[in-house]
Amino acid sequence: MGKRLLIVDDDAGLTRVVALTAEWLGLTTLQVNDPMRAIDVFIDFQPEAVMIDLLMPEKDGIDLLDEIMLTGLPTRVILTSGNGEELLPLAQDVLAFHGAQAAVLLQKPFRRAELVAALTRLTSCGSRSPA
Repeated sequence: MGKRLLIVDDDAGLTRVVALTAEWLGLTTLQVNDPMRAIDVFIDFQPEAVMIDLLMPEKDGIDLLDEIMLTGLPTRVILTSGNGEELLPLAQDVLAFHGAQAAVLLQKPFRRAELVAALTRLTSCGSRSPA
């Protein structure tokens, strides 16, 4: 099995496009469009990388990011947002609090080349070290 990517976004069309691109790069993907289910899927799937939309209904990406970091499972993070720029500093603070590397940021709408660059950068590390 190749490196794993969990894609969490309430937009099912976006998660499908991201999954197709990631699979083209050789990644194994899972898509979650319900943020309330995402932490359980994360724990079961244990991905090397997770892509999280910051603005979702019921549970925002900041809360999900904190839950993921609290698991202690090593993962790298891509944060996406179309209108949540004010949440980006808070997300970086959550990562710093947990001793994780800064996330890769993708501003929506992003181009395929930007997604490929982010996924390649995020998953190019040989070891599964903490984010």
